[in-house]
Amino acid sequence: MAYGSNVNRTRFMRYLEGDESHVGARDASAPTNDVWAVAPLDLRFAGMSQRWGGGVCFVDPNPHGHAYIRAWEVTAEQFEDIFAQENRRAIGEPFDWQAVSQGPAVIGSGWYGQVLHVDLPLATAKQPALTFTWSKPLPLNPPSFAYRETVAAGLAEHPNLSPTQINGYLPPPATA
Repeated sequence: MAYGSNVNRTRFMRYLEGDESHVGARDASAPTNDVWAVAPLDLRFAGMSQRWGGGVCFVDPNPHGHAYIRAWEVTAEQFEDIFAQENRRAIGEPFDWQAVSQGPAVIGSGWYGQVLHVDLPLATAKQPALTFTWSKPLPLNPPSFAYRETVAAGLAEHPNLSPTQINGYLPPPATA
């Protein structure tokens, strides 16, 4: 499942299909389904992204949290490849599914190295909902205008979110 810029279909598909900045997945097939939900997570903007120039999204588990997510139905191999690209790992690098099956697992040393199971109220889910987030918290930092706009454009694909709700959900961008 995705949050932040990866709720944006165009942005997410870059991890599967590849482009000038992404190698793509071994299997570039589109997700077989996607479902919007609210997850028990807190959305955080932190770090200083070289690509975006400001903070990027991370999530923290919180039973009272309220994060808009998009559950993309992808294969295990595609999940591995998306994880690899987000963490600057080689496509096909060994992935520790055994550790992931036992709960939160840290794989490697990338920013998004912690894989989490997320409880989602999705009656249509055919597989566990997994996401990845920081393994070590980074200093909080607002998003750049471009990153915030990418996230907002993705949230605008949600059938029930208004521009006002999206604006209230996301923090203002960093000032230049």
